[in-house]
Amino acid sequence: MRITNNYMTRNYLGNLNNTLGLYNESGNKLTTGRKFSKMSENVSDGTRALNIRTQFYKNEQIQDNVKKAGETLTVAESNLTSIKDIIDNVHSKCIEALNGPRSSVNDIFATDFDSVKNQIVEFANCKYNDSYLLGGTNNQSVPFQIENGELTYNGISVNDIRKDTDKFMVGNSEVPFSNSVYLDIGINMTIKNGQVDSRTAFNMTVSGLECLGYGTEEIEYTDVDGNKHTMDAPNNVYQIIDEMSKCLKDQDYDKLSALNDHLKKGFDNLVTEISDIGIRTNYLDRHTARLEDEEFVLTDIQKDLEYIKETDELINNKSMEYSWLLTLQYGSKVLPKSLMDYVQ
Repeated sequence: MRITNNYMTRNYLGNLNNTLGLYNESGNKLTTGRKFSKMSENVSDGTRALNIRTQFYKNEQIQDNVKKAGETLTVAESNLTSIKDIIDNVHSKCIEALNGPRSSVNDIFATDFDSVKNQIVEFANCKYNDSYLLGGTNNQSVPFQIENGELTYNGISVNDIRKDTDKFMVGNSEVPFSNSVYLDIGINMTIKNGQVDSRTAFNMTVSGLECLGYGTEEIEYTDVDGNKHTMDAPNNVYQIIDEMSKCLKDQDYDKLSALNDHLKKGFDNLVTEISDIGIRTNYLDRHTARLEDEEFVLTDIQKDLEYIKETDELINNKSMEYSWLLTLQYGSKVLPKSLMDYVQ
């Protein structure tokens, strides 16, 4: 076979372009830090990289949800703790009123009780990110209000509310906005028949009714003459303190003592609800740690798929540079001088 100058020239220029292309490709990788810039350059790794990016984005969204849930619970816990301190103080002052010189402190304590019960309402209407925290699914309007001297929850007197299984009811109707609020925190939240499966989502509800009490309960007490009395006592701490204030004004100390004992039950219930918030907050902390570990793993996988190892690519780039120089040197031996001058 006869090898012509044209054949040698075409073959050489082809090899030269290939070598230059590889050299430029290596330079681009060093400049951008990426293994490839288009899916067509590496379909297999590109597809995997897209999947990793999807998981990474979902992880970020879930971490954001968990962070907001944790902050919401923390704010609610802080306000409920303030209410707990108020109730504890009322209980102590009631003991003082029952055991001290009664007539001289009745009006003072009654006025104090009227003041702190209004503080309870203020704390119960706490907000975070422009949403009311203790109003169930009601995020826009004030959940607790005083109407005709009674405390209402989303427009319903707290004394008229009862709980039927897991629903708050008034008469035959469900109390407005009293449902739970669930949040997707990455445990495969599912919805069945229009309802969130509570096992697959995080319940971030802090129910003002559960915390402060609802409905009434019949209690008994005995007066100084040994006569027994019964009364329908409210279970809501605001309403209990309101009744205690009336007892002080009426100097009904036997009833006051019974209400004080009843308030202690409300206090214990509130402490339990605050403890539950602490448990849920701790769960979110552990879940956050797991999500951060997952994010770390996804970041490593993404780096392996999409980004170069700079030291390896520097070595490869140097090899491509030597190949390019050797190709030029080879051309100077086999190509006519005029053509070689043009190539250089």
